[in-house]
Amino acid sequence: MTLIEQVQRLRVAAVAAHDQDKINRRTGELAEQADSVETLIKTMQRLSQGVAELGAAHAAFDAGLGPQAAQLAADLHVFAERLPSQDADTPPQALKAHVKAADGFVKGLRESVERAWAAERNREIPVINEDLVATLGKSGIEVEEISIKIEKAHGVLNVLNNRAVPELGDVARLSAALESLQACGKQISALVDPVLARVITGAQEANGTPLNSFTPEVLAGLSRLGILDRFWVRLR
Repeated sequence: MTLIEQVQRLRVAAVAAHDQDKINRRTGELAEQADSVETLIKTMQRLSQGVAELGAAHAAFDAGLGPQAAQLAADLHVFAERLPSQDADTPPQALKAHVKAADGFVKGLRESVERAWAAERNREIPVINEDLVATLGKSGIEVEEISIKIEKAHGVLNVLNNRAVPELGDVARLSAALESLQACGKQISALVDPVLARVITGAQEANGTPLNSFTPEVLAGLSRLGILDRFWVRLR
C-alpha cells in the first residue's frame, strides 16, 4: 500500500468516525427530548382532568385554558410521533425551543389549576362537636352511625387536601363530604339542643356541672334520651 493510499484510507475512517459520533450525539438529544415530551404529555393528562373538574364546579378559572390545554396535548402527541424521523441535520435548538415553550405553558397551567383547586377545598366546613358525639355514645345514646359518617367525611377531605390537582370525580366527592357533615350536624342538633349538650358534656368533666343547670327542660331532655338515670348529685 502506497503512502497516498494509506492517507486516503485514514481520511475515510476519520470521516466515518466523525459521522458516527454525530449520529450518537443526535440520537442522545432526540432521546432526551422524547423523554421530556412524554413527561409533559403525562402531566397534561392529569392537568386536563383537573381543568375538567374545575369547569364542572364553575370554579374561578380562566375558561380559555381548557381549549389551549387540549390543543397543546394534541400538538405534543404529534411532536412525539415525529421525533424519531427527525432529520439528523435538523438544528437541535429548534426542538429544544418547542419543548421549552410547552413546558412553560404546562407550568403556568399547573399553577392555575392548583390555585383554583385550593380555593374549592377552602369552602367552609360544617363544624361538628365531636366531643359531644363521643359523650353521647358513652352515655348509651345510639350515635355510631353518625360517628361513622363523620369519620368517613373527614377521611375524604383529608385525601382531597393532599391532592394538589383534582382527579375526575373529586369535586363531587368534596361536595358529598361537606353535605354529609352538614347532615350529621343537623342530626346531632335534632338529638340534643345546645343547652342540653352543655349539661351532658359538662357532666363528663372532673368537676361535673352545677346542679342549677338541671332545669325542668334539661331533665325532660335527659329523660327523652333515656339517660336521666346516668346522672347523680354529688355533695361536697
